[in-house]
Amino acid sequence: MKIVKRFLFIISALLVLMLAGCSGKLSHIDINTTLTVDTTFNGSREMTADIPAAAYKYAFGGSLTALEDMINQYTPGDMYCTATENEDGGVRIQMIIDFASRNEYQKKIETICNGNTTDSAITPVINFDYSHSILKNGYTIEENFTSMDLFYWLADAISKEYPAMEGKNIQDIFQLGKTEVVFNGETMEMQDYIKISTIKSNAFDNVSVAAQLSDDQSIDARITYVVSNKVVAALGTQLKTLMDGLVPDNASMTYQNGDSSRTYTISFESATLQDYITNVNKALHTNNTVFEVSTEGDTESLSAKKSIKQYYDGSYFLDFTDDETTMSYILDVSPEYTVESCSSTYGYLKDESSTYSSDTCEITMTVASADEVTTVLGFAVDIDEVDITTDIHSDTNIQRIFEFHLSSDAVNLIGSSIEDRLNTAAEQWPDQMTVNTENVLSNTNYSIVLSAESADELTKMTRAVLGESDISDDNKSNSGELTNSLFTGGTEKHKNPWNIHCTYEDTLNLSGFLKGSQIKNGIHYKLSYSKGFKAAFTENNTFEDAAADGPTLTCSTFNKVLSVKSTAEKNNLEGILIFALWIASLICIVVILLLNIEHIINLVSNKKIDISGSELFKGKHLRRLTALIVAIVCFVLMTIRLIFRIY
Repeated sequence: MKIVKRFLFIISALLVLMLAGCSGKLSHIDINTTLTVDTTFNGSREMTADIPAAAYKYAFGGSLTALEDMINQYTPGDMYCTATENEDGGVRIQMIIDFASRNEYQKKIETICNGNTTDSAITPVINFDYSHSILKNGYTIEENFTSMDLFYWLADAISKEYPAMEGKNIQDIFQLGKTEVVFNGETMEMQDYIKISTIKSNAFDNVSVAAQLSDDQSIDARITYVVSNKVVAALGTQLKTLMDGLVPDNASMTYQNGDSSRTYTISFESATLQDYITNVNKALHTNNTVFEVSTEGDTESLSAKKSIKQYYDGSYFLDFTDDETTMSYILDVSPEYTVESCSSTYGYLKDESSTYSSDTCEITMTVASADEVTTVLGFAVDIDEVDITTDIHSDTNIQRIFEFHLSSDAVNLIGSSIEDRLNTAAEQWPDQMTVNTENVLSNTNYSIVLSAESADELTKMTRAVLGESDISDDNKSNSGELTNSLFTGGTEKHKNPWNIHCTYEDTLNLSGFLKGSQIKNGIHYKLSYSKGFKAAFTENNTFEDAAADGPTLTCSTFNKVLSVKSTAEKNNLEGILIFALWIASLICIVVILLLNIEHIINLVSNKKIDISGSELFKGKHLRRLTALIVAIVCFVLMTIRLIFRIY
């Protein structure tokens, strides 16, 4: 019995050892790599991982279908991955990345590496150079990553999908196996990282391409080559022959000798982008130059972005295997632009900086290898004119119209943004706001009509149109923000019976709406009181073309924040009538009393008042008495209205 127990114990121990992979002690799986490329870097990267039968059965469940489903679910789109069973009962996982150029290979590797969210994630860098010229002879292939960096996605998938592998990381599952490079049919074995160079170099020290871009898309270019004195001496007359052959038609070349180097400069002007690309291709001894310009409006503001994509290949002159070797892209634009971003496609952008002067904005980008660099420039889109018209029909009937006049170029960039803003405001008062669009020749006018029932409501509607918050003016002042738009005032009650007096203060803040945009022809403001008023500006104003014409005030300004204080008066016919009736009734009372004073005295002096016998209540005297009563009533009523200023 003891022998049987001992035998069972030994068998159990062996099983435990065999199945150790299921309990966290899985033997590492080798990743074998073969990179095959030709002189144009057209080729493929093949990586294989052979999973032993035991691990495949017990750690992966022995199901090829499940493994294939997992691979199909998690494989990055830039590689081809398969799983096939072998004769030993195990399975081979094969990954293949096909590419036609170094740039395509770089992008695919970068996409795969982006799936690694651990601290060990890297930015892949691939150096390739193949040259057979007086400057360089040989080839270089260098990578700063290994196939382990390309297997992170698979290790994560295995850890998620297979309970036996839960919690394991890539170092627990895989390890580097054999790595080899096949270049142009020649096979070479590598140690972990791919790194091989046979180049013998007389390369230049630095190349820079400076492009001054005008708004009409013409470009003034300056390409500079820095050559060490050692290379100048080594190449002799061959250098002159080389440089002379780089000069485009209608271009000029100069050179200057320094203490340790010689600097060549080729300068030319190009009327179009295509001319520029052709000239740069010749100057850089390549066909790969890219220079693309695109412009689009910014939906969040009345501004636009100009995207400039540049790719200059200086690999004919430079040996990028030298860590000190760099190439500079220099872009000169108008100082009205602001640099919003500068990014590279292939990850070789080492540094970028921008400097401003009164004449130009210069952006300098330094790359460690040929790279596609995209610079995004922000700029404000100017508006031709803004018209603001306000009609005060009464204190409860006020109408305002905003009109924005845009050129065809501005319409293409920000027209939809303005229209969307106006429509968004109109949605809050659908019955009191109307948005209109009118095409005038090649220009477009966007307008919105506001119909308010009070000055306070017009303030709220104006703020909605201009995109202002409802923060109080006190809070905005405390926070350092500009004052909100504000419309206050109205008819001043009870000032005097002869005139109706109105005062209004109108503050408009278009800064938030216009952002950095300028108004070419200014803001034209018009305020009209109702018919009969005579309007005037109050206080001194600095507006251009300020004028008053009857009930209408007009002025112009280029300031985005304007404040107009005004007053208007007209005759108060009702008040004048009331005062006239008061005077007339008073005169009537006095006259009637004087005409009937004798009869009144007689009536009052009698000890016994006899109304029926008094002449005061007969004939014409009765009529006078009736008129007196009417005059007294009118006098009392008009006096009350004058005292309480009901006019």
